[in-house]
Amino acid sequence: MKYILYCRKSSEDKGKQILSLESQVTEMKKLAVNLGLEIIKVYTESKSAKKPDNRPLFSEMIKQIKQNKNDDLGILCWKIDRLSRNPIDSATIQWLLQQGNIKIIQTIDRQYLPSDNVVMFSVESGMANQYILDLSKNVKRGILTKLEKGGWPNLAPLGYLNDGKGGIVIDKARSKYIEKMFMLYNEGDKSVKEISDILFKQGFRSRAGHKYHKSKVHKILNDSFYCGIMTKNGKQYLGNHEPIISKKLFDSVQDVLNKKANTKKQKLYFTYRGVLKCDTCGCVLTATKKKGKHTYYYCTNGKGKCDEHKVYLKENDVTNELTNIFDNVIISEKMIDLCYQASKVKMGKTNNYLTQTSQTLEDNLAKAENRKNKLLDLYLDGNLTKEVYDQKVIALDNEIVQLKKDLDELKQKKATNNEITLERIKDVFLYPIKAKKDFESTKNGEQEKIVKTLLWNAQMRNKKIANLTFKEPFNILSKIEDKSDFLSVRRDRDSNPRKV
Repeated sequence: MKYILYCRKSSEDKGKQILSLESQVTEMKKLAVNLGLEIIKVYTESKSAKKPDNRPLFSEMIKQIKQNKNDDLGILCWKIDRLSRNPIDSATIQWLLQQGNIKIIQTIDRQYLPSDNVVMFSVESGMANQYILDLSKNVKRGILTKLEKGGWPNLAPLGYLNDGKGGIVIDKARSKYIEKMFMLYNEGDKSVKEISDILFKQGFRSRAGHKYHKSKVHKILNDSFYCGIMTKNGKQYLGNHEPIISKKLFDSVQDVLNKKANTKKQKLYFTYRGVLKCDTCGCVLTATKKKGKHTYYYCTNGKGKCDEHKVYLKENDVTNELTNIFDNVIISEKMIDLCYQASKVKMGKTNNYLTQTSQTLEDNLAKAENRKNKLLDLYLDGNLTKEVYDQKVIALDNEIVQLKKDLDELKQKKATNNEITLERIKDVFLYPIKAKKDFESTKNGEQEKIVKTLLWNAQMRNKKIANLTFKEPFNILSKIEDKSDFLSVRRDRDSNPRKV
C-alpha cells in the first residue's frame, strides 16, 4: 500500500486548532513512520475548499488516483475536512473510496475504508460543508449588523484610518486633499486629470510617494462615504463616521459628473459655448473659428426650421451683450447694507424656510416608512413576490437613508450661527457687483466662469439677448422689480440663497 499525503491550509481557517502546512506535513510523516506507511507523493496547498475546481493540486491528486491501475493507493491527511468542504469534492472522494480507487483514508485519529458505513463519511463531509455555509452566513450577518449600526466593515477608504477598535477616524494628513478634490471638481472647469495633477503638486501622494491617477480620483468623487453615506451591494446606510464633505457638495459633484459624462470633449475652446441658446427654436448655439482667430457663434438649427443659423455672432458682440446682464441682479451696496442691518435685528426669529423644509422631510420620511410597512403586509399576504418585494424595499431603504441624511444636515444648519448665515447671504447680494467689474476687466476663462455662475443660458435673437435664465439664488434677485425699494429687496432676501 502506498500513500499520497495531502495537506491544506486556507486563509479563512482562523482557528488555532488548524495546523500550518509545515506542521501538518511533520505530524503526518511521524504518523506514517509509526504505522509503517510509505508516502510516494506530498501535496501542500494554500487554498479554500469551499468551492469545487478551486484547488489545482487537489485536482492533480484526484487525476493521479483515477489513472492508477497498478498500486493500491491511500490518502493521508490531518482531518477529513482538509480534503473537502463542498459537496461536489466530497462526493468525488466518497465515490473513489467506495469503488476501491482509494483503499483507505488515514487521518491523525481514524481510518475511512471502502467497507465502512457510507452514512458516517457523508455525515462528517456534510458537517465540513455546513461549517462553510455557517461561516459565510455569520460573516454576512456580522457585516450587515455593523453597517446597520453605522460602522464600516472593511478597510477605511482613502482619507480615513481604521482606529484599531473597529471604528474609522479622519486621516488629517489626507482628508484635506479629499475635500479640496470635491471643491475643485464642483467648480466645473477642471477635468479629473487636471485635479490629479494639481493635488500631486500640492503634496497629495500615496504612502509610497506615488501619484493618485485620474481613475482613483474619479472613484473618490463617486463615493458617498465621504458625505456620511455608506453603500454596500447597492444598499445605502448612514455611517457614524465624521463626513469630510457635506451631502450638498457631494450631490452637486454628482450633477457635474453626470453632465460631463454626457458631454463630448471639445478640441477647441470657446468662451460661451453651452451658455447661448437660440430664442427662436431653442437649439444651443455652437461656435467656430474663422481665419484661425475670430470666433463666431451660430444656431445649430437642430430642428431644421430656424433661419437664425444664418446669423453669425462675433464673440466680442456676445461679450458686450452679456455685460448688460449684471444690471438684472445688481442691488446697490447701500441697499444691501440696509437689508443686512435690518436682518440682524430679526436674527433671533425662526428661519421659516428651514422649519418648513424640515417638516416636509419628516413627512416624506414617515410616508416612506409607512410604504415599507405596507409592502411587508402585501408580501406576507402573498400579494407580492419576494423578488419584487426585495427590489422595492431596497429602493425605499435608500430613500429613507437619503431623507435621514438631509434631515441631519438640516438640523446642523439650524444650529449654525445665524450671523454667519447672514454674512453669506450678504456675499450673494454683493457678488454681482464684483462679478461685473471682473467680467469687464478679464477675458476667456474667467468670463466663462462668471457667466456660468450666474446663468443657465442666454437666449439670442437677431444678435441680441432676448431672454435670460438665471441660476439660483440670482434668479430670485432678477425678479425683484424695484431694486431701490427696501421692502421689495427685504421680502426676497428670505428665500435662502446660497453662498457663491
